[in-house]
Amino acid sequence: MPFAISPRHTSDDFQGTLTLDNKVEVFIARVEGWQLGVAKEMIQKQVPYRAFALLHMLTSYFEMIAKYHAGFVGQRRSREHFKKGVRLVFPAIEPEAEAFLNSLYDSVRNGLYHTGMTGSNVILADNLPGSVGYNSQHNMIMVSPDQLAEDLWIHFAAFAAALRDPANAELRSNCERRFDSDNALALSAQVA
Repeated sequence: MPFAISPRHTSDDFQGTLTLDNKVEVFIARVEGWQLGVAKEMIQKQVPYRAFALLHMLTSYFEMIAKYHAGFVGQRRSREHFKKGVRLVFPAIEPEAEAFLNSLYDSVRNGLYHTGMTGSNVILADNLPGSVGYNSQHNMIMVSPDQLAEDLWIHFAAFAAALRDPANAELRSNCERRFDSDNALALSAQVA
């Protein structure tokens, strides 16, 4: 019985083992369809009170994209990869921005993951000049979830294009290593 392996693929779509290009397309379809696409649809439909739901979906992007970018296989080290992911998406962040990155991890990511709510130092606002801002004097984080969704969509479009390019051998190999680790059980069932 076929099962969905992405919003665009079922287990019957591939005969034998998945090629690297198949894995890249499945990964891209998952992020676009099950994460960023859902966020975009919520915004387009003006779903009321969507801000926290968007942040739940979007904050996982940072850690995930860093692990796929690096080909990280293993457990733990969430803080490290979350911060690396934020830097991948926003490369203009100053090298000395550790307080901001730690606060974003603790107050947004951990708050949402562990209590379903951000920390009290997080303000959600739609009228920011960007998607995320930080006031270091008061350790205040400002987030525009709608704009963050757009920024992540732009970042992922570029990441997906780089993954599809065979000239990016190291990035593609890293993505495949992480994909294989994340999908080991499904891949072993496919071959059996």
